[in-house]
Amino acid sequence: MNPKSLILILLAAVGVFAVVILTRSYLGGLENSQTAQVAVKQIDASKVMIAARDLRVGTIVKPEDLTWQAWPEGGINDAYYSSRKRGDETPATPKGLAGKVVRSPLTAGEPVTRSSLVSQGERGFLAAILTPGMRAITVQLSPTSGIGGFVFPGDRVDVILTHAVEKSRTERFNIAETVFQNVRVLGVDQRTAAVGDEVRIAKTATLEVTPKMAEKVAMLESIGSLSLSLRSLASEEGTLAANPDSPPVGDTLSHTMGNEVSKFLPSLEVKEKNGEAVRVTRGNSSTFVSLEAQQEDDKK
Repeated sequence: MNPKSLILILLAAVGVFAVVILTRSYLGGLENSQTAQVAVKQIDASKVMIAARDLRVGTIVKPEDLTWQAWPEGGINDAYYSSRKRGDETPATPKGLAGKVVRSPLTAGEPVTRSSLVSQGERGFLAAILTPGMRAITVQLSPTSGIGGFVFPGDRVDVILTHAVEKSRTERFNIAETVFQNVRVLGVDQRTAAVGDEVRIAKTATLEVTPKMAEKVAMLESIGSLSLSLRSLASEEGTLAANPDSPPVGDTLSHTMGNEVSKFLPSLEVKEKNGEAVRVTRGNSSTFVSLEAQQEDDKK
């Protein structure tokens, strides 16, 4: 065999070997790529619901507050909201969880557990929507005191107390006082959310107040009758309702006397004089006449 033929055979063998190596490398890369795609699909198929931002206790969940996060299949706890179907239960979605209230704080990126959210009607819902440090207390309503059914959960109201002050057996003075302002309504007739657009006359309203205000509310109905005055949501800048998180005011800021409504009712704001005197009431004005001065006039 001549040298040229030997060189050609050698080059052909090297070429075949190179083709084999390149083919194996290509097929190996393709197999790894397919394996990676399958792994990604497996990861995507297993997701859990996580908090998109920090959520404090009492937060009403919105769809944008939650998002999906890929999660290892072996690390999915049954307490998580996952994309994996559980029996006949339909997997949860951020939109489907909207309206629930955060019962335990969640940090951004933390999986949302079933015990961390509570729905309306479930135990602990009212306690979850209460502002920290506040109290919930219920008051009786009438068709007129409840604004004819136009008070709904989330509204802000003023509480007006109407009662009578008796100075004596024959002296009775009517008074209306705004005892609380900017009070948040938590529920109406054991409902913590409005039921459609239907207007229903409520018999009770649950209010969010401070501990001191709760003590006052417990005594109000024994003093007189209560009425709710609805506050506007579009209050002027700088007023209480301009900030939706503004606290209620538990001091009596204004009052109206009966004589301001009717001139035939007497006025309570009359200073009594020292010594023996009698009250003389004419229309809506009252005066005191000293008996000593009257006796001196009679002697003259």
